[in-house]
Amino acid sequence: MNHTPQTPLKGGIEQGRKRKAATFFLRIRLAVAIFFMLCCRHAAAQTEPGGVKIFGYFQAALGHQKDVDLERELNSFTLQQLNLFLQKDLGTSWSAFINFELVNSYSSQRNWGGFSLEEAWVNYRYSNQFKLKLGLLTPAFNNLNEIKTKTPLLPYIIRPYVYESSFGETDFVPGRAFVQAYGFIPKRAAKLEYAFYIGNSPNVNTDGRRTITGVDTSRTFLFGGRIGMRYGNFKAGISATRDKLDAQALSDAFGVAPEKLKNIARLRRGADLSFSGAKWLLESEYIHLSHSFPFPQEDFDQRFFYATLGYSFSERVFGYASYWYAYANVLPIAEESFQVPTLGATYKINDMVVCKIQTANVYVDETKPKRDATYNYTYFAISVRF
Repeated sequence: MNHTPQTPLKGGIEQGRKRKAATFFLRIRLAVAIFFMLCCRHAAAQTEPGGVKIFGYFQAALGHQKDVDLERELNSFTLQQLNLFLQKDLGTSWSAFINFELVNSYSSQRNWGGFSLEEAWVNYRYSNQFKLKLGLLTPAFNNLNEIKTKTPLLPYIIRPYVYESSFGETDFVPGRAFVQAYGFIPKRAAKLEYAFYIGNSPNVNTDGRRTITGVDTSRTFLFGGRIGMRYGNFKAGISATRDKLDAQALSDAFGVAPEKLKNIARLRRGADLSFSGAKWLLESEYIHLSHSFPFPQEDFDQRFFYATLGYSFSERVFGYASYWYAYANVLPIAEESFQVPTLGATYKINDMVVCKIQTANVYVDETKPKRDATYNYTYFAISVRF
């Protein structure tokens, strides 16, 4: 076998390559070591005043769904929702908060679920009577809107329809605002709560070919607020928002010129009543959504109502019964309603882990087109706070 002797030049080149490779891998090891050192220091800093606090919630579920009329069934596991929060104190009166949300077993590679930046705001606290949030935030509306992400603290697996993130956003509640002034005023044994906010209209650009996505394409704003009262274990309030909707895309369906469907005023009105005692829990909400379309002979209202009554059988076991009702009339396009009676229970393993079960029947009544349907859902879930 022929063998070509290695010349001094080749040997030098080979030794240089080996030195470079050794140096490269040494740098990689140093970078990894520094990375883990920084991670350890960062984790330790979370316990120190002023450090970034990282925490969150997630809920994994196993569901059985049945279409009673078509006799179709399916079973599926899902990571229903995960919220990752970052919080940091910025001084005696300032703090910052960030909320990332992932739903439906999110995976961009597999085109599953969704991932969004839900909140990123800075909070200024002058006193309990006046606080101010600036940045992307979830505004106050009725009882559940601001706390709907706290899945381990809520008894539901599937939350009342308008608050269930795995179903996507609905028009019933405001999803985002950018400035909110809020606080409470003591009145002897009671507290008067208030929140007023401003945000974008629903006319937000989603087409990157037009302009920057995520920005409002109109010069209108969302205005809204909630005024409530707490007395002992009782809580009640009224909420409202007003914005303007560009509905020109529906001109063909309504058979009118697009100009008539520009800047349609939209009004949300809500009311909530809740009670949380040592054993009993009561939650109820009502939402009425109306539009000022230029068709006085037609009704374009949408309504939603839910009520939940629960009882704590022990420190660990809680059971509840709930009823939801929704109605939408968007003539001449559609008219439909659905009713959902549901039962559920939770078992608290500890302060961080809760097991849940929930079953529901869904009765759908559609007038345009005419269709009645019945569905059954049964879910098991584990909800974790970390």
